[in-house]
Amino acid sequence: MKPTTRRSAFLAASLAGLVALAATALAEPRDQNEEPRPLRPIVRTRKIAPGLLFTRIIEKRLPRRTFILKADLSRPLTVDMTLAGPAMPSSRTTSDIAKSHDALAATNGDFSVPGVRPVHLFAQDGDILHSAAQGPMFALRRDETGAFVGTPDLEIAVTDLDSGQTFDLDRWNRGSPTPGEIAGFSPVGGTLELTPSYACSARLLPDGPRSFDASGTGVVRAFHVDVAECSSEPMPRKGGVVLSTPPATDEATQILAMTPGTPMRLRWSIGWENVYDAIGGMPILVQDGRVVAETCSSAFCRRNPRTAIGWTASGRVLLVVIDGRQPRWSVGSALGELARLMVDLGAVYALNLDGGGTSAMWVDGELVNRPSDGQQRHATTAVLVLPGPDPGEA
Repeated sequence: MKPTTRRSAFLAASLAGLVALAATALAEPRDQNEEPRPLRPIVRTRKIAPGLLFTRIIEKRLPRRTFILKADLSRPLTVDMTLAGPAMPSSRTTSDIAKSHDALAATNGDFSVPGVRPVHLFAQDGDILHSAAQGPMFALRRDETGAFVGTPDLEIAVTDLDSGQTFDLDRWNRGSPTPGEIAGFSPVGGTLELTPSYACSARLLPDGPRSFDASGTGVVRAFHVDVAECSSEPMPRKGGVVLSTPPATDEATQILAMTPGTPMRLRWSIGWENVYDAIGGMPILVQDGRVVAETCSSAFCRRNPRTAIGWTASGRVLLVVIDGRQPRWSVGSALGELARLMVDLGAVYALNLDGGGTSAMWVDGELVNRPSDGQQRHATTAVLVLPGPDPGEA
């Protein structure tokens, strides 16, 4: 006798229930003291270009989504740090910054005063952006055979090559000088850092490209004095560097003694060898292959969207973005979790960059993560992966 439709439906429902029960038994702990068995993460990797791999990790139980770029710099790739625009103030989305540089991939960079400037020191293509609060930085050697992570000290000085006299600069694109100080203003200061009124100033015009000094730890460039005077009006930069100091000071006497045509040399250093590009962040996550990020109970240390940069012993640059603040998509990463992930990926050095709503990764023409704001925030700096040499260092 064939079963009735009602009986068939009952049997089907019972079978479905048994399957669901078995699946639950496999997924749930065996007893109340046993930790839940995590679902296996989904890992997908694809090659973006020779030497550049993009990996997406999906952890469904937390949930958490992690995006990783690994760049082999022995291949025809360059990792570059860049300001959002040609001068301050400047900010754009990470995607727009990447597109403007024809990058293969990019992430956001340092923490920033929104729409204005990065918080920490920043060096790009052999130029210092500004003097700022000393803090952790990540830098690559110009030949990209090594990396540095630490908290360096900035030194900027100008030397009169005729007399040998050296003038230490107290500020660089960072406000007007006070009595006893000499401040420098370069074109990248833009409209944010204008030269001061009612000051004694000298304009230096460049005479050649940037290079490293004999120690390899300083970036130098030749200039000559164009004009030196005291005026109530700001001295225009005209593509050069302006040195300014308040009038009626010893420093004003030194500035006014600079004769037009005198050869000068500008030098800056953060103490690391052969560095043209460096970016700030906080805190250091990994140093010499060890997790050094300290634990804390503040909101900053708890799970949030994150961006990090690292360097491996095999000469790869790691760029990592983790989505967060989206309970059904991704809860984010605590600082300690991020540091351990960087070590697991092979990092011997790693630095935490700006996170939260600014965390963004752009790969092969598209934004691959979901920023927690629902759209990209503007960033003042970005880290780029370029398909060849950096045009700014030609």
